[in-house]
Amino acid sequence: MFINLKSKELKMCNNLFEKPKVLLVSTNFCRHDEERTPYGVSCLVNAFRQGQNNGTIDTFTYDLNGDFNENLGKFSISYEKTAALIAKKIIESDCNIAAFSVFAWSDVLFKKTMEILRKHENHPLVIMGGPMVCGGLKTLKTEYPFADFFIESSGEKVFANLGEYLSNAEKSGNPLIKDLPVFEKLTSPYLSGLIPLKEGMTVRMELRRGCLFNCSFCRHRNPEKKVFCIGCMETHRLELMLFKAANVRKINVLDPYFNDGRAGFKEISLEFLKLLKESEITADVSLQIRPETLTDEYLDIADSMPNLIFEIGVQSLDERVMMEINRGGCGTKEKVLEKLKEVAKRGIRTEITLIYGLPYQTAESFRNDVNLLITSGFSKITAFPLQIYRGTEMFDSYKSYGLKAEPNDLAILEVCDDPAHDIDEMRKIACLLSEYPEEAAA
Repeated sequence: MFINLKSKELKMCNNLFEKPKVLLVSTNFCRHDEERTPYGVSCLVNAFRQGQNNGTIDTFTYDLNGDFNENLGKFSISYEKTAALIAKKIIESDCNIAAFSVFAWSDVLFKKTMEILRKHENHPLVIMGGPMVCGGLKTLKTEYPFADFFIESSGEKVFANLGEYLSNAEKSGNPLIKDLPVFEKLTSPYLSGLIPLKEGMTVRMELRRGCLFNCSFCRHRNPEKKVFCIGCMETHRLELMLFKAANVRKINVLDPYFNDGRAGFKEISLEFLKLLKESEITADVSLQIRPETLTDEYLDIADSMPNLIFEIGVQSLDERVMMEINRGGCGTKEKVLEKLKEVAKRGIRTEITLIYGLPYQTAESFRNDVNLLITSGFSKITAFPLQIYRGTEMFDSYKSYGLKAEPNDLAILEVCDDPAHDIDEMRKIACLLSEYPEEAAA
């Protein structure tokens, strides 16, 4: 590790800290109407270029969609070949720092990439960041033995002065770096011109980071157990004006705290909804919604905007299951169904997702969930198997429920059997949902 560098190597390190040449490496499911570089990576690049760095930064995005096999209906990735390709790109870039944005679907791929890099004589220093950087330094050193530094949580402040942070980490002997930015002062990569806008494209924007809900399976919970507002309404207004002028096709709004308007957050989701209406945005706008926290005021505004789409992760309507995954308690099911029926009654465009393979869930309870949603007036329903992410409560407890999991085609741990051995029946129901929802409920 870097803390044991010899004096000559340490001098070289100090030189690269003073003038870092960074390649930010990521994966993405690149779609034709979206920017190739992930939005989160663009935020880091934006911070680096507007910060105090005397160096350069570039990006390399590997397109995972290129490995989707249409005939098999799944991803077919040759991890060794792909890791070798990524490592080659990194070496050819002549960077002295390779920073990896690691999500669950790129975890195995990047581990193999780092193994290849370490065998190269002039390999760069390796920084790990992203959601998979969790669990403390001991866990991280075990998971990523070839990494030199780790950036935990949001990294804009660190990237704004990367050389100094790395130098200080080197001197302290602690490779785990964490220093949160002032979120309201972050510069939008759209307003800086970093992300070019084109007619007909899909864009992403974010309102908040972090969540105070306690869903045991969720990988979006942040270590700070806080919620941070991104920018302010003036920033969002300017972004929307850019989107409107460019005639973008769709705006996906990221808000892991959903439409919750509890004290302390200035009802930011409601304010944003009002701003959307005032701005006369005509592009489709997708909003992530927690149905039980919907208010009449929120619904009244949404009802008047035909371009809105509610994305609602119901996950389960079985009370025992809901309680076990910290999705709610007694009375939550009734509250959720009441709000969902109101959404359907108003005709608001809605996409609902369910999870199957949850603790105590059975094929019968899963089918009942589907039936409840269909009879409530919804037809666009998608279901996914439970995925187990390191750093979540579910990761530590799924075996105690008798659940079995195996890596899927993206090497993400996924439930493949349950105590009732009816996961295959749930999978059949999920497959029917996309084309024949009424048969799925039968």
